Amino acid sequence: MRKMSQNEHGFILPLVLVVIALLAAGAGYMLTRGIAELQANTLNQDYELCILTGKNAMAILQAELEKDVNYSGTCGKVPDENGGFYEILVFKTSEKQRYVEVESEYHNYQKKFSSEIELNLETGEAPSGQIVKFNWKMLGGV
Repeated sequence: MRKMSQNEHGFILPLVLVVIALLAAGAGYMLTRGIAELQANTLNQDYELCILTGKNAMAILQAELEKDVNYSGTCGKVPDENGGFYEILVFKTSEKQRYVEVESEYHNYQKKFSSEIELNLETGEAPSGQIVKFNWKMLGGV
C-alpha cells in the first residue's frame, strides 16, 4: 500500500516561502505609503497653520485700527498663539483709507496678505474709528 500524504516533489516549502515574501513586500509597501501620507498631512497642517496665522494677524489689525486709526503696524515679527509669527505694515493712503501688508510665517511656510481698508472717522472719540470696508487677498509665496 502507498501512503497518500507523502510528498515526493517538495513544492510546499518553496510555496510557503513565496507567500511569506509576497506578504512581507505588501506590508513594506503599505508601511511606506502610510509614512508618506503622514508626512504629506503634516506639511498640509503647517501650510494651513501659516494661513491661520495670517488671518489672526488680520483680526488683530482690525481691532487695533478700530481703537486707533493711526496704528502703523508691528515693529518686526510678533509670535502668534499657534506657534507662528506675523508682521503687520500699515500705510496711510488718505485720511480714511489704509493699505496693509501682512506677512505670516509657520515653520517652513510664509504667506503674504494685502488689504485695503476704508475707515469711518466720525464715531465720536478722537483716535478711534470704524472699519467700513475691509478687502483682503492672499498673495503668492510658499
